[in-house]
Formats: sequence, C-alpha cells, structure tokens
Amino acid sequence: IKNSMEAIGSGGEIRLIQQTGAIVIADTGPGVATPAEVFTPFFSTKPDGQGIGLMLVRDILMAHGWQFSLETHAPGDTRFTIRFPR
Repeated sequence: IKNSMEAIGSGGEIRLIQQTGAIVIADTGPGVATPAEVFTPFFSTKPDGQGIGLMLVRDILMAHGWQFSLETHAPGDTRFTIRFPR
C-alpha cells in the first residue's frame, strides 16, 4: 500500500479488492516497467529509495508459502495480488 501511495501521487486511487483466496492492491499509478526487478535487493526507482521494502514483502510471503504477482495491465491499472493457500 505504501508503494501504491507513492506511485499515484496526489490525484490517484488505491483499491483493496477481496477475492476468493486472494487480496489485490490495485492503483492508478503509472505502472511498473520491470516488475521482477522491484523485488531485487537494493533496486529502487525512487530517488531516496533503499530497495528493501518489496524485497522484504517477497521474503515474508514466500516464507508463508503464499504466491504473489505484480502486473501493470494498462497505464493506470497496476495490481499486486497475494494468493492464500487453501
């Protein structure tokens, strides 16, 4: 959610969507050009970014056996989906 807040700026929108077995954090930001890189340690597109936030999220989700994805479907439609094991 913090990354979405930083991506959308002052005029964007964040939606939390509950699905069966998943939760989706969707935002209207510009999107992620290289989703795989944002989970790499110390990679950041932000001027003051440290590149550890999403890496930590990835490690926590993987430690619990939860699947996740980060996709930009179109400009203004980026979704981070967390799937819970059944």
